[in-house]
Amino acid sequence: ASLRRGGQLWSTPLTARVEAFLRPSQQAPAAVRMMSASASESSKWAVVRSASGQLPVYRDIRNHNSRELTIIRKVLGDLHALRESIVRDFDVSEKHVVVKVGRVEVRGRHKSEIAKWLEGKGF
Repeated sequence: ASLRRGGQLWSTPLTARVEAFLRPSQQAPAAVRMMSASASESSKWAVVRSASGQLPVYRDIRNHNSRELTIIRKVLGDLHALRESIVRDFDVSEKHVVVKVGRVEVRGRHKSEIAKWLEGKGF
């Protein structure tokens, strides 16, 4: 299946794209390997852990402490499918979940809940 990201059409499988960025001795993260094997909704996207093994879920404060954001980085695949999953599984409005290149921003303080949710999905 072809995926479109940043105006660029990718026809290679997601696992092959992730392995292309890894050192020769490394292999794709378990989340990406598992995602390729399953046919569930979460198989449309993957979150790659950081170099230290942590989930790339961050909290950001903007506008002089008046707006808090939860940012999910290192997202591969269909970001809009991840957005729909977040809207469905959390009590947030569609307008409070913004898709940007390689990341998804959620308005509010949801870092711990989203990290637990991602770990529950096998990432």
